[in-house]
Amino acid sequence: MMETMLSKKGINFNALEKEIYKIGCEFAAGLMSQVLEVMDEHLENERDKKQYRHKGKRWTSLKTMMGEVPYGRTVYERKLESGETACVYLLDEVLKLDTFGKVTSNLAARIAECVSVCSYREAAEKVSTMTGQTISHVGAWNVIQDLGDKLSEIEEANAWLAKAEQGRGEVITPILFEEADGVWINMQRKDRPAKGRKSEMKMAAAYDGWELEGQERYALRNKVMVCGFEDSKSFQQKKEGAIAAVFNTDEITTRILNGDGGGWIKAGLVDADVHFQLDPFHKNREITRKVRDKKQRETIRQLLSEKRVEDCLFYIKGISELAEEEGEKKNLRNLYEYFNSNKEGLLPYQERGLNLPTPPKGLEYRNLGTMEHQVCDGAAKRMKHQKASWSKTGAENLGRLLCKKVCGNLYDTVTSLSRTALPERYVETIEEVLSAAKTPKNDGRGYLYPVRGKNPFTETFMTNGRKAILSMLGDRCSSELIYR
Repeated sequence: MMETMLSKKGINFNALEKEIYKIGCEFAAGLMSQVLEVMDEHLENERDKKQYRHKGKRWTSLKTMMGEVPYGRTVYERKLESGETACVYLLDEVLKLDTFGKVTSNLAARIAECVSVCSYREAAEKVSTMTGQTISHVGAWNVIQDLGDKLSEIEEANAWLAKAEQGRGEVITPILFEEADGVWINMQRKDRPAKGRKSEMKMAAAYDGWELEGQERYALRNKVMVCGFEDSKSFQQKKEGAIAAVFNTDEITTRILNGDGGGWIKAGLVDADVHFQLDPFHKNREITRKVRDKKQRETIRQLLSEKRVEDCLFYIKGISELAEEEGEKKNLRNLYEYFNSNKEGLLPYQERGLNLPTPPKGLEYRNLGTMEHQVCDGAAKRMKHQKASWSKTGAENLGRLLCKKVCGNLYDTVTSLSRTALPERYVETIEEVLSAAKTPKNDGRGYLYPVRGKNPFTETFMTNGRKAILSMLGDRCSSELIYR
């Protein structure tokens, strides 16, 4: 294969690079197959033969970063306590394989990262290009649904624990900052509201302060984030579950809630220690939209900066009555009603005389108002454009992953869903099998890769890349390969 390719006229480096990368992935997939079969052989020899009756081998495959990994594992017949018999795969039980439609967690994480910034079709193309695995847009969609369903189960469990007052995170903080906003997205026909095409997906974030990351650049510390289409009460329970999974809620004495004043947001004002603040972005936007005269805008902002809330409301009401045009009068009345219904939150939390604790070293308590940015990064940028429309389930599943991305732990979250440690008794054997690829030895002339055991790709599916590797090996084993 390589000889045929190299003999072609006009061969370029890009094509060569792609072909060698492909062959390398296939070689690695062959090593993985070999490792899995070695483990299966160990289990066969170590098993309780009275309990597990050998019933032959069955072939399966995993979709990995390297490509398709076919391997055989032994099936056993086991007698249950009820007297019935069941077929088991000891290899699967030892590995605790928790894949997403036979897609490994590493590959699933790469798919999730791509889907978070582009369409499923584009994501599938990128993954197929960047890894040894070819995947369709339908396959990418299925992976996201599996991941979202698993995260939904965790959310439900956390919500239940929080409601039962059993959720206790490890992070201790006396003050918790919360922000909430919604993003309106196009819905598919079956999930469209009675009027219009759009529904609001709720989003909420919580964190314990700001850390300085660089010159005048801050990051939110211990950030958690949730989203969903639930009613106010159910969404509040979900949010509390996510908070209680990270923070020790018994140690929180003060909460600051920032939002646009929506009913579902203010539903979180359940205790006296929760203080609402009207989101600065929405506050300033409404002033700009509703007040035509620039001098009147400045007067309103000046009154608020001087903490003269009642005077500000009186002023807005006064200029609304003096307005001559009906449209201007209506806008000013709407502004008055909006500010009056949220007047407890018109002043920033720092200017209310609240008895706030001193932030710990390395942490700051700054101005709120990051939610618009969180919503943009978390959902709007990905879900509101490209003429996309969503089912509620599909939007929530993708939204859960987007929230993890905004919090900076998308990859860790995905891989943790199926993380397991290999039993110690297999480590030595696996290291031996992998030594060829992992432990180059310098003999003064180049690098010697001493592979022990049979050549890769024996007793497995053959591809063009694998044929090329075996052709290069000839009658030699891979331990004889020397790069000069």
